[in-house]
Amino acid sequence: MFLIYFLAFIVNTKICWSYLVLPFDDSFQVPLPGPPNFKDVGEPLILTPYIKSNQISKARELSSVESLLNDKPIVSNSGYFTVDEKYNSNLFFWFFRKNSSDWQKAPLILWLQGGPGCSSMYGLFEEHGPFEITEDGLNERNYSWANHYNVLYIDQPVGTGFSFTNSSDGYVSTQTEVAHHLYEALTQFFRLYSELKNNALYIAGESYAGRFIPSISYKIHNSNKLAYYPTINLKGLFMISASTNGGENGLAKFYFQIGVIDSQTRTELEILEQTLQFCISSKFWTAATLTRSALLQGIQLKSGIDFYDFTKTLAARISDKYVPFLNESSTRKKIHVGNAIFSSCHSDKTVYKHLIEDISTSALPYIEDLLDHYPIAFVGGQYDAVVAYPVVVNVLENLNFTGAPYYKTAKRRILGGENLDGYYKSGGNLKDILIRNAGHMVPHDQPRATLDLLHKFVNDELW
Repeated sequence: MFLIYFLAFIVNTKICWSYLVLPFDDSFQVPLPGPPNFKDVGEPLILTPYIKSNQISKARELSSVESLLNDKPIVSNSGYFTVDEKYNSNLFFWFFRKNSSDWQKAPLILWLQGGPGCSSMYGLFEEHGPFEITEDGLNERNYSWANHYNVLYIDQPVGTGFSFTNSSDGYVSTQTEVAHHLYEALTQFFRLYSELKNNALYIAGESYAGRFIPSISYKIHNSNKLAYYPTINLKGLFMISASTNGGENGLAKFYFQIGVIDSQTRTELEILEQTLQFCISSKFWTAATLTRSALLQGIQLKSGIDFYDFTKTLAARISDKYVPFLNESSTRKKIHVGNAIFSSCHSDKTVYKHLIEDISTSALPYIEDLLDHYPIAFVGGQYDAVVAYPVVVNVLENLNFTGAPYYKTAKRRILGGENLDGYYKSGGNLKDILIRNAGHMVPHDQPRATLDLLHKFVNDELW
């Protein structure tokens, strides 16, 4: 029997490591790209020196963004927080006040995009910010979260979006480092906006932010226990299409059930899933990440669908319409980024490569701990086939936290009344939500339903 297990180990190890031939084997020494050459855009606005010297009014004045919509003033501030002075690592932020006079009393929503390496400017321009790019140019969005909340968009980790570092050693490779940088940025933000420091904070995000959100929340939770750290009033986690665990199983079964692969392809993909589990259990993290990449690529090649929305083809994938706008010299000058390189999402693999071993690790231990203290919403899209809802539910049903028995026996309810926006189930602090007629980018596909859901979550109405 021992010999059988030993031979199986050898075979699986060989298969597992065979995926390292994919083009990431030279990824860890990444040369820093040179800056673009835009004219009359100014310099990146680093606010940290002003905050440290208590020049708060000056920092707010300098970071003020001239309204991008000529017919409607939208109050916002943008700039950089230095999060690692040794390497001159800086995170870009863009903050929007609630669009009303009572903004100082409104909750703060921190938005984090996934990837890793996708800019939160996607969420701002394509999903729920005050602006959207249409064929007519820049317009006001109907279902902007900033009509109801203060919203803070941060490009992170370093190297994402407009965020930058002066050293190849300035990139992060673990969630601990991710959380440290984000915490540094948040504490500086609350010094810049001290009137918001006691307001409710909700951390929201999408996709791989299912790792970022638990990491920064766990950091906040533990730092709040220590007298020498500022208290941050964290109230909840709002995770959309959240990838929390690089080893989720069940995609092959899911694709077979929706009819886009046959039984032979399902068997081939299940072998990849088994290999993925072996890589993870053996802590071959890089091989695990590349195996999962091969699994997803295999699905697309065999089916032809866009796994971000299985009702669409790859040719119909959402374009980054906002990128040319952000790269206009006039925009760059207004938002204080200067000549900083903009990496939208996987346009520069540097962030991904530095986090390649982290991608297949799990955020579930953080989540299980946090569920005993904060409400956490898992929001899935019906047509999402990369973080497929049935696969997520399987993860949720196996979580170990105080409210788990209540979640498992909770009644599933209709969300949105006659609109039939979707379904939800609530037990303990866990909120499990499916939004109908949406893919991976739920706020993009169903903006009203997502905003209504956010209201219910913030107002503790999901019972």
